[in-house]
Amino acid sequence: MTTIQVSLLSLLLGTLFGLLMGMIRVLGPRFLHPFVNAYVTFVRGTPVAVQIYAAFFLLPRIGLNWSLFEISVFALTFNSVGYQIEIIRAALQSIDKGQHEAAAAIGLGKWKAMWLITLPQAAQRMIPPLTNELANLIKASSVLSIIALYELTRAGEAIIASTFRYAEVLILMSILYFLMIQSLTEGSNYLEKNVFNFRTSRIKTRKIKQPAG
Repeated sequence: MTTIQVSLLSLLLGTLFGLLMGMIRVLGPRFLHPFVNAYVTFVRGTPVAVQIYAAFFLLPRIGLNWSLFEISVFALTFNSVGYQIEIIRAALQSIDKGQHEAAAAIGLGKWKAMWLITLPQAAQRMIPPLTNELANLIKASSVLSIIALYELTRAGEAIIASTFRYAEVLILMSILYFLMIQSLTEGSNYLEKNVFNFRTSRIKTRKIKQPAG
């Protein structure tokens, strides 16, 4: 389904670029911080519909004659990166600073310590907000119908236009969106508990009775 494809691909690309810019925000040169902050402010301060329209009309003007699918992925990725930067920054900064000091004490550079120590622990803390971001992307994908991408909302509009069954189609669309988001949420919960669970488990111990005498 186009809705799932666009949303998942946008989340993946958004995570890659968000991770890079989030790490720049935490460890990168200070002169880059205002640019990253300006990007985040712009994305959060403008409606996603405006960003989609901008991508649709401006990309061809600079010679990028992409398909509607590619433009849609670009627009949602552009939007998602602005939110994921802060998700990743918060997760990275939530790790105890003492671990960075310990890494420096054994000779690890700050970037190497980030990849080997901080990032694996932060990954688990990123999953819940990233799941929420994926849900937002799925819902935002409904706006892509304004540029005629044939996704779930556009398909629903076409069915309504031919059958005039507004209530039935809208209810069915709501159920489909709910099922998509709920199934992805359950999948992320599984990943959080079983794949990215780096917490050390407690080892049960028992007391040994002292010999009498």
